Amino acid sequence: MILITNDLFDIAWRLRQVCDDYRVYYNVEKNRYEVHNSKKNTLEFVVPYGELDARTVEYARYSRVENADRIFAEIERHNAKLQQGG
Repeated sequence: MILITNDLFDIAWRLRQVCDDYRVYYNVEKNRYEVHNSKKNTLEFVVPYGELDARTVEYARYSRVENADRIFAEIERHNAKLQQGG
């Protein structure tokens, strides 16, 4: 794994504004970017895009634990809509 500290759009730095413990790595074995929590020594999320850009920062904000209730509610609304046929 390669620690990313400097990138074109300062995503590594901007992610630290979301959570100071976030660190970006490029996983060479899996050919993907990953965000890890350096304090907890855990994988927080796999970057769902092929490159680091502003979407990564938005995804980090969106997927924070503090937003779990809102995310689960969105999933429930979506599932209910699908069951109603659309």
